[in-house]
Amino acid sequence: MASSSSSAANPLLGQPVTEKLTKSNHALWKAQIRAAVRGARLQGYLTGASKAPSAEVVVNGADGKEVTVPNPALDDWEATDQQVLSYLLNSLSKDILSQVATCATAAEAWKIIEDMFASQTRARTVNTRIALATTHKGSSSVAEYFGKMKTLGDDMRAAGRPLEDEELIEYIITGLGEDFNPLVTSLCTRVEPISLGEFYSQLLSFETRMDLVYGGNQGGSANSASRGRGRGRNMRGRGQSRGGGYTFGGRGNSGGRGSPGGNFQRQGAGRGGGYNSPNRNYNNPRASSDGELLCQVCFKKRHTAAECWHRFDEDYVPDQRLAAAATNSYGVDTNWYMDTGATDNITSELEKLTVKNKYHGSDQIHTANGTGSGNEEHSS
Repeated sequence: MASSSSSAANPLLGQPVTEKLTKSNHALWKAQIRAAVRGARLQGYLTGASKAPSAEVVVNGADGKEVTVPNPALDDWEATDQQVLSYLLNSLSKDILSQVATCATAAEAWKIIEDMFASQTRARTVNTRIALATTHKGSSSVAEYFGKMKTLGDDMRAAGRPLEDEELIEYIITGLGEDFNPLVTSLCTRVEPISLGEFYSQLLSFETRMDLVYGGNQGGSANSASRGRGRGRNMRGRGQSRGGGYTFGGRGNSGGRGSPGGNFQRQGAGRGGGYNSPNRNYNNPRASSDGELLCQVCFKKRHTAAECWHRFDEDYVPDQRLAAAATNSYGVDTNWYMDTGATDNITSELEKLTVKNKYHGSDQIHTANGTGSGNEEHSS
């Protein structure tokens, strides 16, 4: 009677198996099985903590003598164990079922399955961590990049190695580009930890802000603003050399004349210096077409960017008409670019140099039309 009562009351018989074990879903399958077995208070049959009782027991007979009889508790234990084993077998795919078909107890089958997937789980954890450390945002949107990293985090949880929100955020920050440095800096100065949901919200807000500033091309615009790189055009009689340029409103222009007394540089990539903001590039002061100083912040004359009231106002937007006029008035690329392959760098703007030496050599600079010119001074 005890055996039949135990079988009828076993709640495992009414638990559906929605996720059969395959080679790729061990963590999900294990979570489902353990929850069902624990709910039935039968986890000891899986772990081996519930041992089978002895097959026989000693009892007193009718005549008062001790006799050995079969242990009825063993029948109850075996009935429950076989129900748990049956539940396990029904939750396995055919490929896995063939590995445990000969198991006699639920604990034996459970151990074989755990040993089978132990090395696979470790390898999966290592590979997922490598993917977390090497995945970068690149040209993906914030939503795409965050979703990819969140999926990797879910894979770690499924493998039994869940990540804390702070650890996952560190992985995500590592893969962000230089465009997100202001946001990363602000997050690093926080005293209180940030939740994953709040972090995602701030990423989306920052991306929206960059889209508004750069017109949806934040990657290229930010790189152009920070590096100031470009190629000059070779025009007859001008001898323009490769150089950098100025940036405004997310677009970059470049070019530099190689005429006598102008900026001269060997063929090679150069980098622009100076302070850069999302919309403005504070390099060397420019001169307008009439020779007066032209501010690179507000595009007004008679002062430099260093003296401009709006220099540190990131929300300031210059008059578009002044910006257009200033753009059209630039006849010479006055940005300076360090050429590490050159022994000397020549300029006609000596007033911008604090240290300069007299050149006593006999070399000449030749422009595209073949005209030669001596050089009086150069920077040291």
